[in-house]
Amino acid sequence: MRYFAAVAQARSFTDAAGRLGVAQPAVSRQVQNLEQELGVDLLKRTRSGVELTGAGDFFLQRILPFLVELNQAKELLLRQSQAQVEDVVIGLTTGEGLAVAPMLIRRWSEMFPAAKLKIVEGLAPLIYSGLKGGTIDIGVAPEPLAFEGIWTRPLFEEPLVLIGAHDPVPPVPNIKSIDLTDAREILTLPLIAPSNPNPLRGNIEFLAQKYGVEANIAVELDSMSIIKDLVRRGTGCALTTYAHLANEIEHDILQVLPIESPDFRRSISLFGLLANDGSKPDSIAIDFIESLIIETVKTGLWPGARLLSDVD
Repeated sequence: MRYFAAVAQARSFTDAAGRLGVAQPAVSRQVQNLEQELGVDLLKRTRSGVELTGAGDFFLQRILPFLVELNQAKELLLRQSQAQVEDVVIGLTTGEGLAVAPMLIRRWSEMFPAAKLKIVEGLAPLIYSGLKGGTIDIGVAPEPLAFEGIWTRPLFEEPLVLIGAHDPVPPVPNIKSIDLTDAREILTLPLIAPSNPNPLRGNIEFLAQKYGVEANIAVELDSMSIIKDLVRRGTGCALTTYAHLANEIEHDILQVLPIESPDFRRSISLFGLLANDGSKPDSIAIDFIESLIIETVKTGLWPGARLLSDVD
C-alpha cells in the first residue's frame, strides 16, 4: 500500500522508487501483487506516466489516513525505544494517589502513549513488597522509609494535621481544646495510628522520642479509610495530611486542624530498589514522574505541600 501510494502521488514508478529508496522493479512488483490481491487495476500506465483508475482513486483516498497514522506510530515507537521507556508500575500511598494520579495518568499517556502506566495503591510496606517482588518499579511515599536496599529521592514536604470528631466520645477530648503549639499534648491524645513500618507511624515515633513522651496509640490500624471512620465516630484522634482529607473537608465530616509546631511536617519521596552494585538507577521514566509530582506542588494540586527548595 505504501508503494502504491507513492506511485499514485508521484505519477511515476521511477520517481516513486527514488523517493522510497528502492529499485524500480521492486515497486512495480509490489503494486502488481496488490492489484492481483484486490482483483482490480489501480493504475493505468500511459506514455506520459501513470494515472489512477477509478478503483485506484477510491483505494488511495481510504488508505492515506491509515498510512499517516502508521508512520506516526512508527516514529513514536522509534523515539520511545531511543528514550528506553518501557511499561512502568508505580506504587502510591492513598493520599499521594489522590493528589497525583489524575495528572500522572494524563501526562504519561501524552508523553509515552506506547508505554503502559499502571498505578498500584497501598501502604508503604505493600509498595516495598511489590518492589522486592518485581511487581512495582517505583514508589511514592512519605519519609521515613525504614526499608533495606532502597534509594530515595526527596521531593517536597507537607504538614501533618490533627483530625477529630465533631462530637467525640469521652474520654476522647474535643481537639479544639488542644494547644496546637504543644507537641507533647498532641502526642498524648488517644491516637488511632498505623503500625510500623508505616511512615506515618515513624513520624509519630520520631516526634515522641524528640519530645521525650510516649505516644498514646489507642488503636493500631493499617487502613486510613477505617482510621478516618473511627475518628468520625469519636473513638479517637489521628494525625494525617490534607491529601487524605479532600472529601472530609468538602463535606465537613471531621474537624481538621493544622498543627502550629513546625516539627509536624514530613517529606514525600520517590523510592525504589538499589541495583546489585548498590547504585541508584538512571531512568527517563523516573525523572519524568519526579517532574510531574513537583508540578502538582507548584500548581497547588497537592494540598499544603511546599517544595524543599522553598523551605527555610
